[in-house]
Amino acid sequence: MASDVALIAATMAATPFLQAVATHFGNRLAGAVDAGAREVLRRFLRRQAEEHRDEPTGFVHVIHLRTEHGSQIEMTVNTPPEALALLPAVCDADDPVSEADRRPQVPVVIRWRDDRWQATTVRASGYMAAFDWDAEAGEWREHHFRRPIFRG
Repeated sequence: MASDVALIAATMAATPFLQAVATHFGNRLAGAVDAGAREVLRRFLRRQAEEHRDEPTGFVHVIHLRTEHGSQIEMTVNTPPEALALLPAVCDADDPVSEADRRPQVPVVIRWRDDRWQATTVRASGYMAAFDWDAEAGEWREHHFRRPIFRG
C-alpha cells in the first residue's frame, strides 16, 4: 500500500539543481510538453533526487531545495514542466518577507499548488504571510490575513 511506503526527501541547493535541469532540458521546458516528455522529466527529477537523498535507502518522492536567499522549496518528482520553467525566476527573486520581518527561525516555504508557486511564512507580528508568484510581473503577490496565528 502506498500509505505504508516511507517517502524519503532529497535536499540540495537550488542553483546546482536548476543548472542540471537547464543542461539536461535546455529551453524545452518553456514550450509545449507532451506526455512522453513529462515522463522523461519525472525520471530525471527522480534521478536527481536519488543522488541527493537524505536517507541511504528508500523511494525518493519529495525534493527540498534551498535558495541563496534561504527560502525552502518543496516539490515532488511529479512537479510539472511549466512549474520548473518558472523556478529560476522564483529562485532569483527576493524573499517575499525579509528575515527581519519574519518570526525567528521560520523560513519562507515555497510549494507548487493549484498550478502556481505559492510561498508562506509567519511575520514577526505573528500573522501568516502567503503569496502567489506572478510570472508576468516577476514578483510575489500577497494574500492578507486578518488574525495572527501566533500571539506574543
